[in-house]
Amino acid sequence: MAARAQGTTRRHVLGAGALAGAGLAACAPGGSAQGPASPAAQPVDLRVHLVKKSDVSDWIQTGLDQDIDSWKQKHPKTNVILETVAGFTNEFNPQIISFAASGTLGDVTWNAPRHRSHISWGTKYKIVRELSSLASAAKFDMGQIGKGALDNSTWDGKLYWWVYISEPIVPIIAVNRGKAEQLGLKVPADDWTFAELAEWAKRATTQDAFGYFRADSGTAPFGMAPYLRQWGVEPVSKDGTKATFAATNDAFVNALTHRYNLTNTLRVSPNPKDGPIDAPVLFGNGKLLAMDCWPFRIQGLPAAYKDVQLEFVLTPLVRKGEKRRSMLNEHVFGVTTASKNPGQAFEFLTWIGGKEMNVQGLVQAAKGPIARSDVWADTRLTDKWPAFKKLKPVMDGIEPDYLVANWRGLDFDSAFSSVAGRMERGEIAPASAAAEIQRLCQEVLDRDPA
Repeated sequence: MAARAQGTTRRHVLGAGALAGAGLAACAPGGSAQGPASPAAQPVDLRVHLVKKSDVSDWIQTGLDQDIDSWKQKHPKTNVILETVAGFTNEFNPQIISFAASGTLGDVTWNAPRHRSHISWGTKYKIVRELSSLASAAKFDMGQIGKGALDNSTWDGKLYWWVYISEPIVPIIAVNRGKAEQLGLKVPADDWTFAELAEWAKRATTQDAFGYFRADSGTAPFGMAPYLRQWGVEPVSKDGTKATFAATNDAFVNALTHRYNLTNTLRVSPNPKDGPIDAPVLFGNGKLLAMDCWPFRIQGLPAAYKDVQLEFVLTPLVRKGEKRRSMLNEHVFGVTTASKNPGQAFEFLTWIGGKEMNVQGLVQAAKGPIARSDVWADTRLTDKWPAFKKLKPVMDGIEPDYLVANWRGLDFDSAFSSVAGRMERGEIAPASAAAEIQRLCQEVLDRDPA
């Protein structure tokens, strides 16, 4: 593979992408720890595998082009080659596993974990190496990185992945304040309960607009996880082998019933049975007054809908004054076991996961937040996007993703979502849906490891 100039992007043509499970560990060459490269070191081509995505490959390319935090000036002999794969995890993961099996793996790889599935790349498949020794050699201070993010990527005391995007899952609601005020409604408060929001949505629903929609939280137990935890529902046991919806069945049925009522009883939310729902478009057109949001909507909605008077409020609680629950969403990067330059690769991780790259990524509305306390405390962020102030306490106490022990996190989500979607459309009652979800999710957990 011919190297190109620093910061250029090369897209790999997707191959067969077949999973090469057997003997993969033996195929992956090892890499020894080393400290940062000295100024006299030989030039290094650093191959970085990552998904072709605006907040991942595009922002990192922009960071190279802008030389944020003087990366190129500080590393004149490190030639970063971005090798992108179109699609998402369904396309990316098999490609990287195939590279590892064929001995063509580069130095750094991206991952978007689903219920800690990325741990398998450090343990079962041996694609990425542990990072603690590299951090120690580089004398890197881990104090700014949130405990929840470190816990999410640690297994048996070994840290395998580095933070890039680390954010609370769907922690806020966007409200069309202007239209609400026209209807004589006050804006929902940060301490509201789900019941209060539902009552507000009834008054906000008119002949031509819905009051509220779950939107970004979806019907899978990834986006829904903070919602379920708020009701006291944890999807799996601590060891990740047992579905535990039935252990809190009453709370689970109550959580599902609330969602069912929004679309079928109260009819304050659009019902998927009537066709596809583009929530941001409905919101921007004044056809939806409030919707659940990922943090990136704090930056994106004002830019997309300049005429909408916006307000962002925290996701409701079940009971006033209770602890606010959360879950972590991440995009992470790791140093591969194939890298012959792990020290330089680790320095690259600390740059893309560093304070300035992430403050600029947020201020320039290019990427999601990161689990770094110095980023969340930076006034350049909070002055431009005040809503992030509301999310800092959530991020300070962020809860890690739960574990699906056989690494079939996507299958687990699909099993849940297939039933939850039917329930939302009114095809199955909440109590029956709860029992069916428990059964199907346990069937996934009982399967052989992926």
